[in-house]
Amino acid sequence: MPEEINPKLLAPCGINCISCEKYQKPCAGCLISNDGKSKASLKCKIKTCFETKNFSYCGRCSEFPCPLMKKHSKKYVKRHALNTLESAKRIKTTGIGRMMVQDREKWLCPKCGGVVKFQTKACSECGFQVD
Repeated sequence: MPEEINPKLLAPCGINCISCEKYQKPCAGCLISNDGKSKASLKCKIKTCFETKNFSYCGRCSEFPCPLMKKHSKKYVKRHALNTLESAKRIKTTGIGRMMVQDREKWLCPKCGGVVKFQTKACSECGFQVD
């Protein structure tokens, strides 16, 4: 886990890309590049929305929380116990700099200092499972 997380690794929906199992395998992050993204990621309606509205984060949109974001969050809560609506709200209420510090603590493996991936709740370095 890096000492500081690049704010560009915060996806528009509020997911921190560093906590995604696809990060660097081969995805560089939602705001960084389309290289290596899956077809599903390339078709992401949230990314399309923020590109047409010319903003970087859903939590800063005047229409937030919109039906698209609510549906996205519901899917992530069901699949991964990850509430992207709450994450997107934190962008507005907490600020990106502080949020990056909090996310670093949240996704830091307590055993080896690696990164816990939200999909598996396991460290990408040592495999340690967190609750």
